[in-house]
Amino acid sequence: MTERTDSKLADPFFSVIIPTYNRAKSIFEAVSSVQTQTFGDFELLVIDDGSTDNTREILEPVSNLDARVKYIFQENAERSAARNHGIELAKGKYICFLDSDDIYLEEHLSKFHETIVANSFPKAMILGNSLAEINGEFRKDPPYVTQTDEPIELVLKISICSQRVCMEASILKKFRYDIGLRVGEDQELWSRIVPHYPIIHSNQYTVVLRDLGDRTIDYQNTDTYLANLTIRKRIIAQDKAGLIRPEWRKFALSAAYYKLAISYLKQHRIWKFYISILHSIWVDPSHFFKDKLLVIGSTIPLVKKFTEGRLPKFVSPA
Repeated sequence: MTERTDSKLADPFFSVIIPTYNRAKSIFEAVSSVQTQTFGDFELLVIDDGSTDNTREILEPVSNLDARVKYIFQENAERSAARNHGIELAKGKYICFLDSDDIYLEEHLSKFHETIVANSFPKAMILGNSLAEINGEFRKDPPYVTQTDEPIELVLKISICSQRVCMEASILKKFRYDIGLRVGEDQELWSRIVPHYPIIHSNQYTVVLRDLGDRTIDYQNTDTYLANLTIRKRIIAQDKAGLIRPEWRKFALSAAYYKLAISYLKQHRIWKFYISILHSIWVDPSHFFKDKLLVIGSTIPLVKKFTEGRLPKFVSPA
C-alpha cells in the first residue's frame, strides 16, 4: 500500500475495537482482516495496552496510510481497560470487537449490517457464530443452542466471547467492562446488559478464533477457572429479579467447579481436584454425574484401568 486510503469517518456505521499487548507477530494480520472488509463504512481503533515489543512500529505506518485505522497507545491496564478506552473513542453507530490474534473473514461486517437492517436497526446485542482455525483450516464451532428464552440464563450457561458480538453503541457507552476482571469480563458485562436489551442471533460464521499458544483459557491455568467460578457466582448474586431458574443456577455452578477440578487434575493437585469435583456433584448431582465418577476413578490405581477409553475427551493425561 503506497497511497493513503481515506473514508467517511465523521459517523462510521461500525467501530471495530482491537485491544492488543505484545502481539506483534499477529496484529498485522488481524488489522488487515478488518481493512479488507467488503463493507467499508467503519473505523478501526487499535488500543495498544502498553506493548513493549515492536507493535507500534508495525501499526503506525498502517494508521498513517489508512485514515480508517487509528492506533492508540495507553499505559498497561489490561484488556478490559483497553476495550473501555476504545468504547470512549468510538464514533460508530454499532461497535464490534476483535482480539489481536484472531481475524475476520471479509464479509464479517457486511453480514452484521444485513442483520441490523433486517431487524430495523435495533438497540440490541447481536450475536454471531465463530470458526476455529486448526492446522490452517477453518472449522465451524457448534452454534450456541440452549433450552431457554431468558437471555441471562443463556449468558450464565454459555461463554460468549466479545469477538462474536456486535452492539448498538449507546449500550456500551452506558455499560462498560469491569476493569478489575481479567477473565470472564465479557460474560459479566453481558449479564448486566441483557436484562435491559434483547439478543438477536445471526447465523453468520465470519470470525476466526485462533490459538497461537497464549490464550487466556488454558486448563493448566487454575486462576482462569477460579475466576470463572467467581464470575458465575457474581452473575447469580446480581440476579435480584430471580430471572435465573434454580436448576440453571445449579448447573452453572456445578459446571464451573467441574472445570476447576479438571484444571487441578491436569496439574496433579489431587486433593484440590477431589474437593472441587465433589463440590460439583454436591451442587448438582445430575450434571454429568457418570462422567465425574469416571474421572474420579481415573485417579484411583485399582480402578484406573476400567476408565481407559471412557473418559471425556478434555480429560486426557497432562
